[in-house]
Order: sequence, then structure tokens, then C-alpha cells
Amino acid sequence: MNRQNDIFIFLIASISFVSCTVSKTYPKEYYEQHRTTMHEIEKQYGKITEQKPIAIAFYDLDYNDLSIEMKTDTVRYIYEFEYGEKRINDSLLKYGYDTTLTQQLIQNMRSIGCSWINTLDYYTDGRKKLLIFMSAPVKQFSLFPLLQKRKYYLFHFYEQPQYYDEEGRLLEKKKLKKLRKVSGEVFWRINDKVCYTISEKFR
Repeated sequence: MNRQNDIFIFLIASISFVSCTVSKTYPKEYYEQHRTTMHEIEKQYGKITEQKPIAIAFYDLDYNDLSIEMKTDTVRYIYEFEYGEKRINDSLLKYGYDTTLTQQLIQNMRSIGCSWINTLDYYTDGRKKLLIFMSAPVKQFSLFPLLQKRKYYLFHFYEQPQYYDEEGRLLEKKKLKKLRKVSGEVFWRINDKVCYTISEKFR
């Protein structure tokens, strides 16, 4: 009987471990499935932020709770909305954003389950550059959902091709072989300009 209990506990633990593990192929599959929309989002966001920076986030898995961070030269304003409510356009207009383009961006994010978009600074040879950052929650199955930590696909979109090592890890420079980490995370190649990681943080 004890041996049967041990086997049962082992099987439960194994299933739980497997269910909480996220394959590295999944972010690539997500990207391939939503590639057209993701690059449309990239272009829309680039146009919006030519004049003013903005960050947009969905905080629930139903994509109804929306947060928009609008920035001026001196102040950052964070507003929370329900998806589709009129106050969104009112606030965007108040701070000089293109309401039509921003609403299209929000709709595209919602359509593919993109939970966050923003820009990030990085430096190459001492020069500051920007990349576009998107995240999406991982769909996970677990026998113990209350104990499970939510994971996210984090995608970086660069303007220029990047360097990667033989394993597909993002590098600071090709010759030095030094990994470029963001918030301690290693990023992996999807193509020359897009890479990803899997994280417990969505931004």
C-alpha cells in the first residue's frame, strides 16, 4: 500500500511539474500565429510614439481592464478604463494622442491576447536606442491553479538585426559573446530583429 501511495504521489508531482513547465517552442508558435498582427501593432505603436510616449496594458485575462500610461515632458499620467468606454478617447485627446490609431492598436492587442506594450531603452557602443516590447500571458494547464504562478511571453522588436550565439541567445556584441540580459532575463532568437523570453513578469 505504501508503495502504491509513493507511486501516486510521484505521478501527481510529475504531472504538476510538467503542467507548470512552458516549452520554448510555444512563444515561436504564438509569434507565427499572430505575426501579421504583431507587426501591425509594432507599426501602429511606432507612429503613435513618434510624437509622445505611451504604454498600454490589459490587467485581466478577459482583456476588459485597461491601463494607459500617457507621458508629457515632465509628468506621467496613468488612467484605468474598461475596454470600449468613452473616457478613453476623451483622455487621449486631452494629451494629444491620435485616438483612431490608438484605438486600432488597443483592438489589435486585445484580438491576439497581448497584455502590454511599451518601449525600452538599450545601449550599443554607448549610444541609446529604443526597442518595442510586447508581452502575452501563457496559457497554462495546472492541477493546482491557485498555486501556479502566471508566466508571460516577452517579445522584443528591434529596428536593426541583432547578434545571437550558436544556441540562439541574444548577445551584446558578436565578437565578445556577452549575453544581453534585460531585468536578468536571457532572450532567444525568433528572427534577426525579434526575440523572446518566458518570465513571471509581464513587463
